[in-house]
Amino acid sequence: MQDRQILLLEAVAAAANPVSASELAKMTATPRASLYRHIAALLDCGFLEETETGNRYVLGMRFIKIALTGKSDTHVINAVSAVLQRIVKELDETAFLARYRGGRVDLIHTQIPSDPSVPYIYPGLGARPVHACSSAKAIAAFLAPELQGEIIDALPMRFTPQTQTDPDQIARELQRVRRDGYATCDGEIDVGVTSIAVPIIVDRLGAIFSMGVVGPSGRITPAIHNRILPSLTQEAIHAAAAIQHCSVVDAETTNANSLAAANERASQTH
Repeated sequence: MQDRQILLLEAVAAAANPVSASELAKMTATPRASLYRHIAALLDCGFLEETETGNRYVLGMRFIKIALTGKSDTHVINAVSAVLQRIVKELDETAFLARYRGGRVDLIHTQIPSDPSVPYIYPGLGARPVHACSSAKAIAAFLAPELQGEIIDALPMRFTPQTQTDPDQIARELQRVRRDGYATCDGEIDVGVTSIAVPIIVDRLGAIFSMGVVGPSGRITPAIHNRILPSLTQEAIHAAAAIQHCSVVDAETTNANSLAAANERASQTH
């Protein structure tokens, strides 16, 4: 990809609204003679998309997917950390964050209660089985069918008597999660431990992240509908905004530096 096309992408990413070709020309000091050629190339590869009214441009789905799925765990965790802290403070249970990437779902962060007098469950980090873990179910239920097939084990492990291993039952469970908007793991990995997770819906990408809480079944199960779900559902909206915002902030910083460099080059040629 040419430097000029990268400048155009950075300019579109930093703009608050869809931008026109003339605006892009001014923002990036791109000559009109080559501007439309670069825009056409970015449209062809899916890195830009034209708005319904035409003549204005936004970042394309392909570019957004690369940017968000490629974002480091550290960036995502930093963006969502405050959200998880609020959940822990409100519910007094361990909160967790998971993401889909590279054909699997991983738990990438946990936030534990700060009160030492409150016993809590620590779920660990790393890969999570789609047939048994709430965080993975909440993501898998909203993925395309072909992607679901990639992350569901052909021979799922039975962890406890509650673990579902029949493919038809697993498929029905994911359908229920998609219908109800949340997933549970009720003793399916550890007896006496229950977790509940909701998808984090990122604009135009769906649920490549999820978040939830885990704790003793005696505390979690009675509180799912009256306390936990309302909190998680509301905070998932904030988490989605935070994840997208951290990408925008990064783009704005990069774009400011790139535009300054472009302007410097333009001034040297006149």
